[in-house]
Amino acid sequence: MMSAKLQLITFVISFLYGILFYFLTILNFKLINNLKVYLKHIITFVYVIDMAIIYIIILYHLNKGYFHIYFILTVFLGFIVGAILKSKLISKINVKKIFKR
Repeated sequence: MMSAKLQLITFVISFLYGILFYFLTILNFKLINNLKVYLKHIITFVYVIDMAIIYIIILYHLNKGYFHIYFILTVFLGFIVGAILKSKLISKINVKKIFKR
């Protein structure tokens, strides 16, 4: 059984991983934008498998591999928050002003 402190740490790490997963997914789609469709599917499949393995390794090091469904739900919540953050940040940043210098 995990302690409450360890569960909170795992929740925070899962949430941050969800946000990171969102932004890396956007980057992945931008990088494979000009490829053929079958290559896009293969690269995206490998990307998702890699991200899942990385998450499992992180959980293994954090709490000896205890895996609960609410950790996955926290990753999805972080993914959604990442999408909201992107929409809020993109609307606030004036790129022309930054690169005008």
